[in-house]
Amino acid sequence: MGHTGTVHPTYALRQLKHAAFVQRKRARRAYRHGKFAVATAAFRDMERIHPYAYRPERYSDTFLATDVEVRGTSAFPRQVFALWTGSNPMSENRSRNLEAIKESIGLPLELVTPATLHRWLVPGHPLHPAYEQLSLIHRSDYLRGYLMHHHGGAYVDIKLPLASWEPAWRQMADDPAAWVTSYRADHADWIGKLPGRLGRDLLVRYRLMFGKGGFMMRSYTPITASWVEQMHRVLDSRLDALSEHPGGVFGDAGGYPLGWTDLLGRILDPLTLKYADHVRFDERLLLDFHDYR
Repeated sequence: MGHTGTVHPTYALRQLKHAAFVQRKRARRAYRHGKFAVATAAFRDMERIHPYAYRPERYSDTFLATDVEVRGTSAFPRQVFALWTGSNPMSENRSRNLEAIKESIGLPLELVTPATLHRWLVPGHPLHPAYEQLSLIHRSDYLRGYLMHHHGGAYVDIKLPLASWEPAWRQMADDPAAWVTSYRADHADWIGKLPGRLGRDLLVRYRLMFGKGGFMMRSYTPITASWVEQMHRVLDSRLDALSEHPGGVFGDAGGYPLGWTDLLGRILDPLTLKYADHVRFDERLLLDFHDYR
């Protein structure tokens, strides 16, 4: 813009491009919301109408075709992990929620931070070389898999619990076939998005998926072993790109090579199909997802 108040053509063009970008983004978001709202209603009763049965041959071209060897003795300790993976201070909301977790979750809480992480690292099982290049969000995704595989117990986002988790923990402790307990996915948009047959099956069977914001897991099960193994495959394939484009806080910088759910829903949801018989649902593990930041 010049001193006369006229708009420079280059500036005007940039503004038009930005406005068009925002409009396209909003349109895509609206389309996606509508699509998954339709799927949520259409497939809500699928398990009652047509119960799911896992067929290995259906996913022979995916990572589900590989059975990962489990090395270690499975355990289910009475502990819950929360994670704060950066040096940035917690907001007032997060700090308040952390205190609420301590008071109401009913299990011993372990807050893992960069200063305490070393206490939980298992000899012979270092963090992936890409860990420091991950966004803080993806560090949390990675660590919850590492901690659940090698230690077990429970994981909770720093959000307000709606009930004590102690009764759900006791119920799972009495059920050795239970490898995972969490709240059930209530919306088709909660799942990891994948292409092809596997992605379609996840969408249709979204009610089989469990919540990733708070859950309990036994250590050293095929679910946790496969989760860690597949995370490492993903990170191996993007190690060079991560070195050039680290993730920062949210992973929204240009060139960052990981999608939002690449280390979580896109791995755990397919594994849930494979090991559905070992997943339990308990709505007492729900969290308050409103205004938590």
